[in-house]
Amino acid sequence: MKIINHIMKNLLFLLTILSFASSEIISPENNSSFNSIYILFEWEQEPGAAEYNLQISNDELFNELIVDINLYETLFIEKDNLDWSNNYYWRVRPIYIDGDYGNWINNDIFFIYPNIMQDFETTIYDDNLIEDGLIIFGQFAPDLLIGVIDKYGKKIWNSGSPDIDHQLGSLLNHVNKNGQLFGKSSTSGIEFNYNQDIIWQSPSSTVIDLHEVQQLPNGNYMSFVPIFENGPIVDGWWTDQFRALGYIVDGVTNEFPWLGQRIVEWDKNTGEEVWSWNPFEHFNMEERDVGSELWSDAYVSGRFDWLHSNSFYFDEDESVIYVSHRHLNRISKTAYPSGDIIWNIGLPENYNMGDNNICTDLLFSWQHHVQLLENGDLLFFDNGNLSEMLLDDENPTSRARRIKVNEDLTCDTIWEYTLPENLFGPGTGSIQLLDNGNYSIYTLGGYVDCSILEVTQEKELVWKAEASDPSSSLYRTYKVPSIHPEAFSVLVNGYTQDFLVPVVELIDTSLVFRITNHSGYTNTYDYSFENIEEGWFENQESSITIEPYETEFIYFSANSSDQDTQISLTIHPRYHQYAQKELNFTVINSQGIIGDINGDLRVNIYDILIIVNMILDLETNQSTADLNLDGGVNILDLSILVNITLNQ
Repeated sequence: MKIINHIMKNLLFLLTILSFASSEIISPENNSSFNSIYILFEWEQEPGAAEYNLQISNDELFNELIVDINLYETLFIEKDNLDWSNNYYWRVRPIYIDGDYGNWINNDIFFIYPNIMQDFETTIYDDNLIEDGLIIFGQFAPDLLIGVIDKYGKKIWNSGSPDIDHQLGSLLNHVNKNGQLFGKSSTSGIEFNYNQDIIWQSPSSTVIDLHEVQQLPNGNYMSFVPIFENGPIVDGWWTDQFRALGYIVDGVTNEFPWLGQRIVEWDKNTGEEVWSWNPFEHFNMEERDVGSELWSDAYVSGRFDWLHSNSFYFDEDESVIYVSHRHLNRISKTAYPSGDIIWNIGLPENYNMGDNNICTDLLFSWQHHVQLLENGDLLFFDNGNLSEMLLDDENPTSRARRIKVNEDLTCDTIWEYTLPENLFGPGTGSIQLLDNGNYSIYTLGGYVDCSILEVTQEKELVWKAEASDPSSSLYRTYKVPSIHPEAFSVLVNGYTQDFLVPVVELIDTSLVFRITNHSGYTNTYDYSFENIEEGWFENQESSITIEPYETEFIYFSANSSDQDTQISLTIHPRYHQYAQKELNFTVINSQGIIGDINGDLRVNIYDILIIVNMILDLETNQSTADLNLDGGVNILDLSILVNITLNQ
């Protein structure tokens, strides 16, 4: 009886330990809240599952289902059936290969905040010609906000919430081709994501300029930083006002603060400043805008806004930086890392902008958002604040411009779109070349017609969105394919249940992982594979590139196999490392296994029960149960088997 009690005590302990082996929910967590109606659902892989049944409901009892769907993956993004200011309940369960349903893994609740975005009135002129995707915008007014809408103006995501702890409070100024988001929060430059996590932040001791933050190909970050040097006050109708403040105002004496923008590169890990470019060392201060508007602003603000540099583009291939200096009506090509000016595209000499500019016939003014396209063309938004003077326009006129700089330093206009009078953008503005060849254009529209346009190569307007609030002011807009650029799932083949212990059964000597990209971006996934106990597999570090919404497989071949081994796979999208997944499994082979008394290729509670029966002389065939080879089946063999089971 003592032996049986000892056996039952060990069995009870074993069952207690194994009862904790179950799949878990990843997102949405119970009682979580969201600023979006596109919700990502994710859970861990369930042993033996062929599919999963996901349900979403407005009521806790799931009497009325909003979503009831079967899925092959462990991740799903619901885009059609959820709305703002609502509570939702959700649950998921496995469906096994025989069609039977498993138990519900969860029964959780989440909340979607009330929407705080303004409305956009959209007009679709030709739905067949519109690029698929969403529009993300950075908003100055009426509130500092980042928002996302679809082509119908439906509000998808925003950076605000009634909960102050969940408000990002940042300006969006850049979205790159990998779906990374950049901007300014308080005084710092940041990279952030749609979950409103801060991925990187510039040193708090340095105040950055709001116009541009980007990550370079080497992983470091780059932004503008304000810099001041004293310069002269030029003579004009404002002379007496400045003299009343005690200034000489002779156009020569360096007596008044001039504002420029340094370009600064920050180390991605330490935040240390590792490179910078100072405009006062490369530009002549005699080259300046002499119009009254800037000096009127200078009198009020206490500094002369000399350059107003507002965008840059880093070209790794040629190791140069293209920079837009708005108040010099200039785009510069700057060598990196020397900082030397290779050329300036700008106005003719008679406009006080120097005598070394190239392509002076372009006559753009107060431009924004300069970019280099893959074929070497330059794309930018020509605000045209001086277009009446420079181009003889009847009214100030904004243009979207694409130009080619030739080897002889002449320029050709490749494409140009002239905006109507009411969409003249006196400030801000952006342009983006889309995958289908269209252009997405944002213009402030005279401070009353804040608009986003989509225009074809043939200059046909196919879509337009107008902000409902006449006081609206955006900074830039981008069309993006997805607000979940990091979304991916990983499933391992042969994942099954060893009683309550999940294991991976090695099939044909190969371990196979299925990677699915659930985003609209092409993603490269870096992974590290480790055989913790070594011996079966070679440790590997590699990467795999997967197109949008596609699935690929990675394979690991076993060199040998004993009873079992422990493996670990760590994987993340290269440009969204915060989404890293780490999977740890016990792998068993499909041949003879020590402790597998009943030959079902498992070491589990059934084998323990069989060996108990043998000890009690209830089982006659004892040849496979003598684990210590002492010629008999006894409590020592049971102890070995329990240890094998617990250590899987």
